Parts: sequence; C-alpha cells; structure tokens
Amino acid sequence: MSFIEVSTSHNIVVRFELASVLQRILAWFIDIFILVVFTIIALTVLKNEVLYWIVIFPIWTFYHFFWEVINKGQSPGKMLMRIRVVTLKGRTPLVLDYFTRWIFRMIDLTFSLGALATIFVSSSGQNQRVGDVLAQTAVVRKRNENNISLKSITDLDSEDDERNNEIKYPGIAAFSDDDMLLLKQTLIRYRRKGSDSNKKVLKTIAEGIAKELNVNVKEASSLQFLDKVLYDYIVLTR
Repeated sequence: MSFIEVSTSHNIVVRFELASVLQRILAWFIDIFILVVFTIIALTVLKNEVLYWIVIFPIWTFYHFFWEVINKGQSPGKMLMRIRVVTLKGRTPLVLDYFTRWIFRMIDLTFSLGALATIFVSSSGQNQRVGDVLAQTAVVRKRNENNISLKSITDLDSEDDERNNEIKYPGIAAFSDDDMLLLKQTLIRYRRKGSDSNKKVLKTIAEGIAKELNVNVKEASSLQFLDKVLYDYIVLTR
C-alpha cells in the first residue's frame, strides 16, 4: 500500500491511502459498462442519427467530468470501488482541477486505450496519470472515517472528559468538522503510542492551529492545548 500526506488550509495533515492500479481499472470498467448499457437502451429508443450525436455522444464525452464535479470526485465506478479524486493542495478540488484531469483523458486513456495511464500510475510515486500530475490531484481510497458527523467528533475518550467549561478559543469554530476529526484521530494515535513521530505530528498540528488562532503554545502543553481546542469546537458547534 502507498500513502500520501496532504496539509489542509489549517495545517492539519491528512494521510490518504492511494488507490491501486487495479482499483482504478475496475472503476473504469464499471463506468464503461454503465455507458454501454445506457447506449444500448438509448439506441432502441433513438432511431434518428441526429439524436444520437445530440444525446449519446455528449454523455460519453463528458461522463467522467460531469460525475466528478457533481459528486465530489467520484464517478459511479469510483463510488463502487470506494475511491475518489483529491487535490494535493489541501483543499476541495475545483472545477478547473476536474477539467484538467478530464481534458487529458484523451491522452491517458482514449488514444492509448488506457495503456499510457496504466504505465504512469504504476511508475508514479503518487499513482498519478498525466492528467493528475497537471491538475495536482491523486486518486485515493475513500475511508469510512471520512463520512464525518459531529457525533464522531464528540465521542471522545473518557480521559478527555474533564475540562474547564469556559470557552478559551472561540476562533476554533472557523475550522471544519474534517479538521477536528483529523485532530481527534491524531490525539488518539498519540495516546496509544507516544512515539517520537507521533509527538512531532502533534507538535506540528498544535503550532499550526495556534498560529491560526493567534495564540502562543508551549511545547510541553501541546497535548492540553489540542484537547482544549477540540472541546471548545464541540461546545461551539454542537
């Protein structure tokens, strides 16, 4: 398995497992199957060649671009394979990002029948085809914990329950549920295994959030600071 780390706008590092070549090929075959079935049905209804070019051709052409834009980086094939497109810039992909990926499908997939895309994805350190490299995107596995709800953030470990009830960092409400869930996961990992690498990640996140909130945090109090901002977020947003 290969992974990438992406830093969000609030300097919280997200770790994604990259989609494999096989997963991407299977997603592509699923999408092709859907298009073929649609075409067969449409051809039994549309007897006019003009209607074919008006209806079927545009759907085949814009299928992936359309689905990725309206469905957060997932075509039906990607949904079934539980993979999706993310940006390496730490933000939600823009229409331009999806468009760049789509426009280079002709080179990656159409003209080479997928051979060029397979070669690039297999040899790239981030499993990227040409369109991904130019759009600065990657295709990753969609983890269950990304289905975020406030409940998943408020279900804290018992050792985190005793805190000062006073809101100390009201600015934390500007962060997102994604940020706070990732923060919670980092705290859990650190408490389970307080390794040097986990300690370094904890310190980096604390410094990033402190900078956003314009407060000073001592290294020794990083854990307490992050516990407190998480608690304040829960109180302010629940």
